[in-house]
This record gives sequence, structure tokens and C-alpha cells, in this order.
Amino acid sequence: MKCKAFAVIMPFMFLAFNYVSGNLQTIYYNNLKFLKESDAPHSVTMIYTGHRSGQSTIVSDGILFTYKNRGARSVRISGNFIDWKPARMDRSDNGVWYYFMPAVERKHDVAYKYMVDGIWIMDPLNPERIDDRMGSYLSVVEPAVKSEDRHVTWRIFSGNTVEFRIYQPDASFVSIVGDFNHWNPENDLLSKGLDGIWRLRKKLFPGRYRYKYIIDGDWVPDTYNPLSGSDSTGEVCSVIEIKK
Repeated sequence: MKCKAFAVIMPFMFLAFNYVSGNLQTIYYNNLKFLKESDAPHSVTMIYTGHRSGQSTIVSDGILFTYKNRGARSVRISGNFIDWKPARMDRSDNGVWYYFMPAVERKHDVAYKYMVDGIWIMDPLNPERIDDRMGSYLSVVEPAVKSEDRHVTWRIFSGNTVEFRIYQPDASFVSIVGDFNHWNPENDLLSKGLDGIWRLRKKLFPGRYRYKYIIDGDWVPDTYNPLSGSDSTGEVCSVIEIKK
């Protein structure tokens, strides 16, 4: 079976189905190594925790593919979204193989198959499939489509300049308080952009700082910063680390 043939002969049709309704499930990519069971491909919000200096988190909507096979030595996924070039799937501690496909620019059906130890198979948990006109079938899923990125948190620029960001389109006032400004709500005010994201750039020395946002009088932590701690009152706050 040659994957490249699919791209030429595939009669794609629009499939109006969705595995998930409502808010997307949020998953930390590092936690996928503990997956116990596989599921049909479904839309999720994936959070990658930064490991490099100056990187906080990367948040991306997309589709999570999973396939359980404890005995497999290698599992790959191939589809029209990667030009039918097999991509390696990672394995959890419980024998669940997984692959995350980020959201795409436009809606189109995604056809794919798994390669398990060199043998091509359809996704056993996905009932949606189409004839590949080669005597077999392809699994099909509707991809997640990119939307305006609202899952923002702090990011760092050169020279230890930090840009604090939070999406609050309906807010009328946002400031930031923390160890770097003596928790004074009047010191650092954020400016609202046309995209509904409030921003402030601030130069910080290397170190570890606790902080919170004040949004129309409410003190709240940074939603998409996974690093947290406690403030002087014992409430949850966010934490930022600036490395040398």
C-alpha cells in the first residue's frame, strides 16, 4: 500500500460531524504519557509547558489522535494533512500511542491511517471512513480550525523585557501587581488592544516573582500560566521566573 496514491485519488466530501461540543477539553502535553485508554480523535486545547529560557507556555487548539496497543514496537500516523508522510506517534506508559494535530487555517476533511509495526490499519475507534478506491478504507475526521488566539500569557523579549498579556475584551480596567512593584495596583496599568488583549511591557531582573492581575477590581491569577504559588493572604497567584 503506497500512501502517496491517496493524495491523487481521494474523493473528499464534507462530513458534518463533531466529536466534542461545548468548551474544548484542556490537556497538558506532558500528561499524555500517563494515558490509560485511547479514544476517537477529538478536539482539545493542548498546553505545552516551556522548557527553554524565556518560554512560558504554548497553547494550541487541535485534534488528539490515540491508539492503544501495548505490544506494538512502533506506531505512526499518515494522512493528507502531512502529505502522507508517516509521522511518529509517542507512547504512554500504558501502551497508548498519541499524536496531536494543531488547528488548520481552513476546514477540510482529514483522511488518515495508522501504521502499526509496518502494517496499515484504520482507526478502530473512529466510525467515519471513506473508500480509498484501492480495496480498503481511510479514517476521516474534521480538523480543528484556527481561531484568533486568546490563550495568551506572559512572554519574554531580549534584555529581560517581559510582555504581560491577558485576554479580557469586556474589561474596562486591567493592572498587574506583584513582587516586582510591591503589589501596588496603580504602578503598572495594561493597555487594551483592538483584539481584546491587554498588554504591558516591563523590564525585570533575573529572579522569581509572584503576581496577579486586577480586572475591574477583581484580583485574579494569570489564566494560562501553569506556574502558580500563594500570595501573602494564602490565595492562589501566578509565578514568573526570569533566568540569568
